[in-house]
Amino acid sequence: MHFVYLTVFTIYSLHAISFKLKEFTMTKKQAQIDSKQLGISVVLALALGLGGGYLIGNAVGENHDHDDHASEMAMDDHSHDDGEAHSHDDAEMFMVSADQAPTLSLVVEKDAKSGYNVKLETTDFTFTPESVNEENVIGEGHAHLYVDGEKVGRLYGPYFHYDGDIEGTAMFRATLNANDHSEYATNGSVIDAMTEVSE
Repeated sequence: MHFVYLTVFTIYSLHAISFKLKEFTMTKKQAQIDSKQLGISVVLALALGLGGGYLIGNAVGENHDHDDHASEMAMDDHSHDDGEAHSHDDAEMFMVSADQAPTLSLVVEKDAKSGYNVKLETTDFTFTPESVNEENVIGEGHAHLYVDGEKVGRLYGPYFHYDGDIEGTAMFRATLNANDHSEYATNGSVIDAMTEVSE
């Protein structure tokens, strides 16, 4: 991006010099004076073009990066609050020792009216919706539910009704998450449960 601004400013400055050249008269005495002025003008034009382009490029680049970062932050906050489908491929892990690690199993059954009923069975774990986004406490938190890799909701208790339709088969996956939304893990492996459901 900086290169574009540098190029534009330099071309603009050199273009201004070309107009100046048309005004020069070419008598022998004036040609010597004008060549000095031309050399000084070229150096000034290049300095102004490169310097101005660099400064504008930096200003635009910083605003662009800041806007992108703010947008990513807003999307991340949005994903934590709306329960819509999102994916956290690079979620952080909340490492706990094996003797402190909760366990998780997942049961998914078709509902008689519509959708699917999801049940999380845990040990050494308490759902604490009142503590979400607060400091982590081992054995407390919430869960995230994914269907075919897409996040469909945050669970503050062991039961959830999934309203979506399934064509063929779908993979349900649940993770136990600490208050800061990091995934519980032990020995470097995320504590999760998966089950495949057919239509």
